Amino acid sequence: MPNTGVVIALLIAGFVGSETYAQQAPAAVIGDPAVDNDYPATLSILTIPSHGVDLDAFFYLASGPGQHGTVVLLHGLPGYELNEDLAQSIRRAGWNVLLFHYRGTWGVGGAFSLSSAIDDTLEVIHFLRQPSTLTKYRIDPQRLVLIGHSFGGFLAGYASRNDADLWGVAIISATNLGTMAADPKQREARLRRWESQLHPVHGATASDLFREAEGHGRDWDYTFWAEKLCHRSLLLVEAEDQNRGDMQALAASMREKHCTALEQRAVPTDHSFSDHRIALQTIVVEWLNNLRSRPKPDPD
Repeated sequence: MPNTGVVIALLIAGFVGSETYAQQAPAAVIGDPAVDNDYPATLSILTIPSHGVDLDAFFYLASGPGQHGTVVLLHGLPGYELNEDLAQSIRRAGWNVLLFHYRGTWGVGGAFSLSSAIDDTLEVIHFLRQPSTLTKYRIDPQRLVLIGHSFGGFLAGYASRNDADLWGVAIISATNLGTMAADPKQREARLRRWESQLHPVHGATASDLFREAEGHGRDWDYTFWAEKLCHRSLLLVEAEDQNRGDMQALAASMREKHCTALEQRAVPTDHSFSDHRIALQTIVVEWLNNLRSRPKPDPD
């Protein structure tokens, strides 16, 4: 994808507060658009096949005729924070937004693993590109975007590494599966947290998932992905959490490689952006609005 007209890296200072974001928020973050009676916004409930299992999915469809850019919004593990407020803002900005649950989570069949969630993500992208899907949901096939938070941020980066046809990728406070066991103290703290939060996950324990991640090592360390992520528009959003150092390392690596399509933001909040939800929506919607004015990937 051409790098002309892209946004260079930008870091928001920690003193910028939610009030400032609220004052600067795009219309889609703070207000409803005009109703289109012929092509209204809707919510479609569907399932998407992945390796013999039907994934539960929720498609927030934007109003208006014609094809729409479409965002796959990837939640974390297990997904207590679905970022549905973010999905609504993105839809009000004119995009379709697809959320789904991974195999072995929230009642979806099959057993969960980190690898199976990667495969599920790839299957969802494949599903969205099918001619019947493009027609049914009025999707612009050249305007597919991945946005992921936490574990979903890892998935967004991983899935986009070898997919040059994605228009853009946003990675929000991503868990780095390649380094989460490197520091023994942090490993134990994260392991205890995962052990207490995996009730909606079937077929794997926290220890199982840590062993799986350790078996992949450098291949799952996103700080080494800069070169593969360089060829598309990329948004990195950091929080003040355990993932911040790795997010900053990825951004630094991308700047060293002169990746001009990078926008980097930092927000002074916790991993879930609990007290900066308007800030998060503002950052993402503004990035998508800017993305709309950039060239789409060249077709093969």
